[in-house]
Amino acid sequence: MTHRARPRVHLLTGGPAWEERRATPPKPRGFTKKQKAARKPLNSAMNQLSQAVSRRDWRAARTARSAAWDEVNKLDHELTREERKKLWQYKQQIVAGEAQDRRRAETQRR
Repeated sequence: MTHRARPRVHLLTGGPAWEERRATPPKPRGFTKKQKAARKPLNSAMNQLSQAVSRRDWRAARTARSAAWDEVNKLDHELTREERKKLWQYKQQIVAGEAQDRRRAETQRR
């Protein structure tokens, strides 16, 4: 005789049916201490870049972006995936900002 007095699974929480439930995806692992230490120069270069862009100092922004790329190239590609995306976005902001400032300067001369 099988023991059927208690059901195996209690679905009382109002969540999805058992068939619809999926295993939780694995949490992304953080960086190790060595990786964090290796990323410190990159993080400081990225901070300098964001400050230069917010000040609209395009020459300093280009210099900081170049320094950040130098740091990115020293590290493994998987460690810098997000930073590469951000650097591309900063490049677009720098180019757009320089063009906007050029147009302003031309209209003020007239």
